[in-house]
Amino acid sequence: MTPKTEERKLFVTDIHGEYRGLIELLREMDYDAFNDRLTVGGDLIDRGPDSALVVRYLRTLQLTHPERVTVLTGNHEEMLKWYRADKSKMWLIHGGAEALASFERTFEDDAESRENLDWLLTLPMVAEDDEYVYTHAGFVPDQPLYEQSRDILWMSENEFYAYSRESVLQATGGRTVVHGHTPCEFICFDGARLNCDLGSHTYAIEESRGLALVDLTGREYAVYNCGSGAVTRRRLRG
Repeated sequence: MTPKTEERKLFVTDIHGEYRGLIELLREMDYDAFNDRLTVGGDLIDRGPDSALVVRYLRTLQLTHPERVTVLTGNHEEMLKWYRADKSKMWLIHGGAEALASFERTFEDDAESRENLDWLLTLPMVAEDDEYVYTHAGFVPDQPLYEQSRDILWMSENEFYAYSRESVLQATGGRTVVHGHTPCEFICFDGARLNCDLGSHTYAIEESRGLALVDLTGREYAVYNCGSGAVTRRRLRG
């Protein structure tokens, strides 16, 4: 009998419509949906070419493996929610126009669009397991984890990292916070927080933009360069 492969915890965030890159990274890291646990940190949509494919794929994956796939919301999903509720049109100028074109091009009818977007807009803000707390951008350590304001979806890295490592770890019971939202050049652990956003389709850093899939268990990650399509592997620092 073939021995069971060790269960891994994988994390990807700020996909921003990069469906091809997501699939390439899952393949590169030998993702096993029946054994690995995958958490997605929000911002599935906008800017990139295939927001609808990303949403449909991750929704199907979660419905098929509900105990092993967790998908969180991000601030771009929040902007879409405001747009659909006629509260704000800011979504359209922050990548929403590209997402809207993808929805219209990909979803076969209104029913499929509604099913996928209703799922997308009811995702939770935080998740946790015995080792990690997962969130899109951060959280306020002196507030209960599941009573956070939705403002945390917009939390800058400077704001989140202004809290001491000790206060963050005290709030999480010693667990690392895994997040995204603020693009960085490489993934680095500061003792309490792990930012995994490498800037997929971020306008300001077009030359170095990338999408990362992080193996939290094996302490390595794969990076897909959104411009060249190249995939590389790196070790986590810190």
